[in-house]
Amino acid sequence: MSAKYWFPKAVIGENLEKSVRLVVDEGKITKIQSDVESSTGDLVINGVALPGFIDTHCHGGNGFFFSDSKFANLESIAEFHLQKGTTTLFASLVTQESSILLEQVGRLGSHIPFLTVAGIHLEGPWLSEKFCGAHDISALRKPDKSEIEELIFTSKNKITSVTIAPEIEGALEAIRLLKSLGVVVALGHTDADAKITREAIDCGASIITHFYSAMRPISHRVSSLALEALYDRDIFLEFILDGTHIIPDAIQLLLDTARHKLIAVTDAISAAGSKDGEILLGNIAVIVKNGVVKIKNSELLAGSTLTMDRAFKFLMQNFEVSYVEAAKFFAGNAAMKYQLPEVGVIASGKHANIVVVNFNHDIEAVLFKGVQIK
Repeated sequence: MSAKYWFPKAVIGENLEKSVRLVVDEGKITKIQSDVESSTGDLVINGVALPGFIDTHCHGGNGFFFSDSKFANLESIAEFHLQKGTTTLFASLVTQESSILLEQVGRLGSHIPFLTVAGIHLEGPWLSEKFCGAHDISALRKPDKSEIEELIFTSKNKITSVTIAPEIEGALEAIRLLKSLGVVVALGHTDADAKITREAIDCGASIITHFYSAMRPISHRVSSLALEALYDRDIFLEFILDGTHIIPDAIQLLLDTARHKLIAVTDAISAAGSKDGEILLGNIAVIVKNGVVKIKNSELLAGSTLTMDRAFKFLMQNFEVSYVEAAKFFAGNAAMKYQLPEVGVIASGKHANIVVVNFNHDIEAVLFKGVQIK
């Protein structure tokens, strides 16, 4: 299938180009022209074309979790987020007992890739008890070489990333092992100080899971993972742009000090796109009220109901960020860090995964592998 799309503006590499035509063949971009008028045969979509959003931390949506046993429900999660601009997605799983987690990764791994889902993210079970958040503290454990290898084998090598607390026993050895197996290691749900953080980075950790959340807060007197990671040039930071997880001044601090290395994620749970109420996140009861998720009888946040389109609009409405920078936060940086060679930028040879936004920062259209699905 061949098509020609024309946009008034598009982020091409490091530039915001005008009057852009993309030629798409078999789902991939084969030619890019800038400063050209639209012509007969072009499919004109008004707005700014950006690379399709990449969400590397998403537990579910549309009423379902990625732990669901029915493939149709897994598809519905991906379809829901695709309508919101997410053209590449990692299926995140929370802490569970070993046998349950093995069952979940085996089931997911047998389906991946499907629709937008490109890999599995394990958030746990190797996390800090002090900062476990909405993870079942009774199922937390220290990393074990045999369990790690069994999980990866059972998933058919579809585990793309793992969040781990570097200070727990055996974590540094696990980070080395995971990296050697091609898994991206993120640090999170942790009480790590700057010293152990540096050791973990030296062992191969390269991302911080939902920066600020579920970690020792920044202090002017006590060393922390937060300060060490904030000023390390190469370790990238997830940030959740729902207006609840991070207050505006703290977001501005990230933009001021770490603008080149930010990765937008949703950390969405099944309640994204669904009604308020009480649900189970793994084994933990959580309450969704006015779209905010908290552990039952607690003020602790437990994921979000965020979608990437809302995150994009929140960022662009409240902060001074260019379209080129936003394209990196929402696609390019994740594609680079997770080595996703076919997505993340609008360029010849890449999948024609594109989000088109209007000047109110709402989505006008979504293209997935060259087909307009919204």
